[in-house]
Order: sequence, then C-alpha cells, then structure tokens
Amino acid sequence: MSKKRSIAEPALRRSRPAYPPLPESGILVFESHHSSSFTMEPRRFAFHKLCWVPVGRGSLEFGASRLPLGKDELLLIPAGDEHRFVDNPTAPLTLVFAHFSAQVVNESQALRSIMPPLQDRFQSQYPVVRMDSYRRGAVRDTFKRMLIEQSRGGPGATAILHAGLIDLLVHLLRGEPARKTASLSREQALSGTLDYIEDYFHTPIRVKDLAEMCGISSRRYSDLFKQRTGRTIVEYLSERRVAYAQDRLRETGQIMYAAVAAGFSDVTHFYRVFKRITGMTPGEYIEKLGETAQAEGDLPASS
Repeated sequence: MSKKRSIAEPALRRSRPAYPPLPESGILVFESHHSSSFTMEPRRFAFHKLCWVPVGRGSLEFGASRLPLGKDELLLIPAGDEHRFVDNPTAPLTLVFAHFSAQVVNESQALRSIMPPLQDRFQSQYPVVRMDSYRRGAVRDTFKRMLIEQSRGGPGATAILHAGLIDLLVHLLRGEPARKTASLSREQALSGTLDYIEDYFHTPIRVKDLAEMCGISSRRYSDLFKQRTGRTIVEYLSERRVAYAQDRLRETGQIMYAAVAAGFSDVTHFYRVFKRITGMTPGEYIEKLGETAQAEGDLPASS
C-alpha cells in the first residue's frame, strides 16, 4: 500500500486544465501543477495570460506552430489567441498564471505604457524570456505575494495585485528573449546579479547571496565580478551608493537623509567612504554645489 502511494503522482497534479473565472478585480493568480497525463484542448480566452514556468518542460501550441517552453521562462499570451499547453510526460509542467482583463489594462496608465513596447521589442506573437538569477527570484517573490494577498483579501489587496502585475510585466519587458540562447550562461547569471545590485544597492547585500544566484562559490564569484567590472564587490557597491547619495544631497542638502537613503546605516562610515571616493566630505560637497549654483546664477549670493 505504501509502495503504491510512493509512486503515485501527487493528488494536486492535474490531468485536465482548470478554468477559474476572473474575479471582479479583473486579476486572478493561480498555480497549475500538471500530471504526466495532462491534456488540454485548444481554447481562446477573453483575458491576457501571463505565465511563469518554475518546473518542467513542454510547449505552447497555436495553430500549426509550437513554442518550446522550459524552466524559468516567462511569457505573455494575449487575449483571444487560441492555444493549448502540451507537456513533456517525463517532466510535466508547473505553471503559475496571472490572468488579467483588457479593462484592467485600459484603466491603468502604467499598463497601457507597457503593453505596446512588449510587442515592439519581441516582434512575435508570444513574448517570452528566459530569466536570469535575479529576475527568477523577483518573479517568484512577486507571484508569492500576489497569491497571499489574493487569498487574504481585505483593504489594499487589489492594489497589491495591480502593482504585482505591473512588476511582472516589467520583468518580461526587460528580460532576455528566450530563444537567443538554449541555456542560461554564467555570463547571464553574473549580469543578473548586477541588475540585482542596481535595484537593491540601498539594502544589505552579501557576496554569499550573489554567488548563490550564480551557483558558484563566493571566491569564484568575486574573481568573475572583478574581471567583469574592474572593481571588487565592495568598491562597486560603495561607488553606486555614493553616486546615489550625491543625487540626494543635490536635491535636499540633508546629509543624514542621503546616507540612509543610499544604504549607509552608520554616518561615520558614510563620511569615510564618501571622502575616499569623491575626495571631499559630504559637507564640502554641499558647499561646492552652492558655489557652483551661485556662479551659474541659479542662487543669489548670500549677504
């Protein structure tokens, strides 16, 4: 008895697709775990389908064409297109969907600005990207947050779903088209960590975490990083933070605010790093900005 259970497929795996209706919000997020015997008839849907493939292999069939699909790919299926998913029975698909209506797009300026560039960039019926290590983690976390908010409901849940949908579509827009490479290279993985640093430099970042994104040791990652950028990770991160702090100092003239916004938790450390990179203290930098503005006539000279 226990032997039969051990070889049986999980009860949650589907052999036929589910067709849940869109809720009033116009956005629905759900997971579909396919069995090795999964089958689906070609069908059209009145809504757009954003689909992430976290596990498995298969294809999307449309008309007489077939688009191969694999792990860590993200694709968009426009509303009204007849299609079906076909699984590789030795590695059935798990799909995570965000369904959204045309009305949701029409009522959102952000979504209206994203959808046309998707078609312009990919120039294909179905935009699809293979995600690097950074985007894979970000997409996974966004879907997870959306699923939690959808099940929890309450004030703000719809807003979180809208924000998550925008976030996912931006990852699709900025991702690397999937058909360019058959597999994710180490160079692409390293590029993904640079994207991660660009987006999260103001938060604590550990070399260990960056290395894990690439599936290599911390030492190997540090060597590759320096070969790619010409800097150590600490140097690169410090320069990015100081550049951001300079922007905030130009806007506000507030040293403490600039330090915290750029990711420095210790002001003394901020002063030390800032001076090492710019050759002046934050206070001297603000004074120089004032002198430059006066010389250009932007500010009246102090009396």
